[in-house]
Amino acid sequence: MGCEGSLLNAGSALGSSLASALPAASTSPPTGKRKRSWSRAVFSNLQRKGLEKRFQIQKYITKPDRRQLAATLGLTDAQVKVWFQNRRMKWRHSKEGKERRKTEETEEKPDSAS
Repeated sequence: MGCEGSLLNAGSALGSSLASALPAASTSPPTGKRKRSWSRAVFSNLQRKGLEKRFQIQKYITKPDRRQLAATLGLTDAQVKVWFQNRRMKWRHSKEGKERRKTEETEEKPDSAS
């Protein structure tokens, strides 16, 4: 029993030191509207062109290449990573749309000939 009491005291001391290390904002009541801690990144034309150029060469960028590109363009590694993820989705959707239109056109041609 004596051992359990000392563990509890150590735990409460740890808990109080952790609580004091947390920012005060986390203990305040919610205000209804949630404020974002980040804003949407707006890339410059030079950055966008650099990203697009690399995407044309390499759809899936490796970690070392991503870090180098980020450093070259003045972006963070995370920004480049997310940009490539979003760009691949855009590429897939446009590719699927082109294939769908092509299929629709080939289906319409035999009907219009008669």
